[in-house]
Amino acid sequence: MPQPITLYRVFLATPSDVSEELIVVDALLRDWNLQHGQALGVRLELVNWRTHTRPATGKRPPALVNKQAFDACDLVIAIFWSRFGTPTGRAASGTEEEIRRGIKQGKEVLVYFSERPAPGQKPLEHSRIEKFKRKFGQKALFWSYSTTSAFEEAFRNHLASTMHELLKRKSTHGS
Repeated sequence: MPQPITLYRVFLATPSDVSEELIVVDALLRDWNLQHGQALGVRLELVNWRTHTRPATGKRPPALVNKQAFDACDLVIAIFWSRFGTPTGRAASGTEEEIRRGIKQGKEVLVYFSERPAPGQKPLEHSRIEKFKRKFGQKALFWSYSTTSAFEEAFRNHLASTMHELLKRKSTHGS
């Protein structure tokens, strides 16, 4: 029998090099749905530009991603590894623009930095990531990890606590 659910969209903001973490995030969102979703009447949906956008014209590509996918999301997960990303005209990378936009819109934004060895990482990319990390760290907390399993363990706990906070906020505000 159909039942109403509350859908939370989780936007994954990453440069193109982050693939192992994408698999982890997807699996943990599915696990959360299985373990908690039905009992709470809540479902988490993984959203990113690769899966939730279509070809379009007339605006900067990040603006099209924002309109088609990002703005409807409730939670932003940003992950950096060996690439910082491509400048957008408004930020040094699409991921940075999504982080800034999420914060401005009052979304929950969780930012992670992988310290796994990155074969062939260019010094300029490393420098861009470190510069952003220092600047971001002055106004926010972020999480660094050195293995994919450490990311998985941390993200599992962070997701649980973030969803607890979002659901508490929803019940308090009655929205």
